[in-house]
Amino acid sequence: MKTEDASAGERHGNAARPDGLRARKRRQTERRIQAAALGLFDTHGFDAVTVEDVAAASDVSVATVYRYFVTKENLVLHDPLENELANAVIEAIRTGLDIPAALEHVLAHLPAESAEEAERDARTRIRLANEVPAIAGAAHIRARARAEELVEALPAARREDRLRARVHALAALATLEAAADHWHDTQAPTSLRDVSLAAIRSLRSATVD
Repeated sequence: MKTEDASAGERHGNAARPDGLRARKRRQTERRIQAAALGLFDTHGFDAVTVEDVAAASDVSVATVYRYFVTKENLVLHDPLENELANAVIEAIRTGLDIPAALEHVLAHLPAESAEEAERDARTRIRLANEVPAIAGAAHIRARARAEELVEALPAARREDRLRARVHALAALATLEAAADHWHDTQAPTSLRDVSLAAIRSLRSATVD
């Protein structure tokens, strides 16, 4: 005879499984839409492809594309690991690390499978972000918002000099952008994670606290 605790555990487990399944299905749908979009953009150009084209190619409705990505530009800019990595950086900042050190810490401990996931379609995304003004503009807005999140994660004492904090945040994000451009332009055989890590370490060595 099952105990009440065991039954409760089973109920909780059964309740959790659909949530996990829904999350996996959501990620699969998200990846399918973005992969279809990037393929179309790569073949026909960003401006020539409509959201309707993306929806048809990924076998979803136009409303679904907008529900997942909100804007056409986000079909290029969306990184499935961005929020997870940003949260890890924020947690590292809250332990007392400065922004560049927190980025280095997270990159250095990034699991290999996550590093591979970050490179999925990355070269196409980087090229489009550099070539299409609308995407570049949206990327700039996203970077400024992300920089403010990093600044807000700093201890109050470090936020007192807000100019310095913003300089450090924006410099760190610009360093990651430069690393991505270098990785793309040189067709570097090393991983994007390794190039980014080298770039952040270069920034830290050049920064005087």
